[in-house]
Amino acid sequence: MRVRLLPALVGLVLLAAACNGQSPGAESPGAESDAGADATEETESPADAPVTLYTGRSLELVGPLLDQFQEETGIALEIRSGDTAELAATIMEEGARSPADVYFAQDAGALGALSKEGLLAELPDELLDRVDPRFRATDGTWVGASGRARTMVYSTELVTEEEVPDSVLDLTDPQWQGR
Repeated sequence: MRVRLLPALVGLVLLAAACNGQSPGAESPGAESDAGADATEETESPADAPVTLYTGRSLELVGPLLDQFQEETGIALEIRSGDTAELAATIMEEGARSPADVYFAQDAGALGALSKEGLLAELPDELLDRVDPRFRATDGTWVGASGRARTMVYSTELVTEEEVPDSVLDLTDPQWQGR
């Protein structure tokens, strides 16, 4: 099953169900309140605030999709890209003060680490119901946005279809040594 990234990202952004569980533009815990600020001073409404996206995905691959998202929704993204694991470590260091609204990871391991630390908000059922349960966290804190297929190529002159192992792990069997 292929899950379209754009609807998932739209859902994540609009519902702000990411790292700190706050809506984009919401005040971070411990942040100073601007209640004493001049009432005539113009401020961005949370709906106008850019969404901060931490992504471990290659911008070469997802950049056009993120551009399309911004064009179609009018929501500006502040993108911080890097290694998935390093960004997860950054979010763990930042904790509740992380500016990340959405974390778009390369692999589930980093998502699991953030979820275990309680740094991911539970996604709404409206979003979770769009993704097969096999491709989402059991605690509802993340969903898969894409998948990979692995293939094994073999010579039909050397191996019959019946001999092909069911799993790549079966290739460690001594019968395949040197083949």
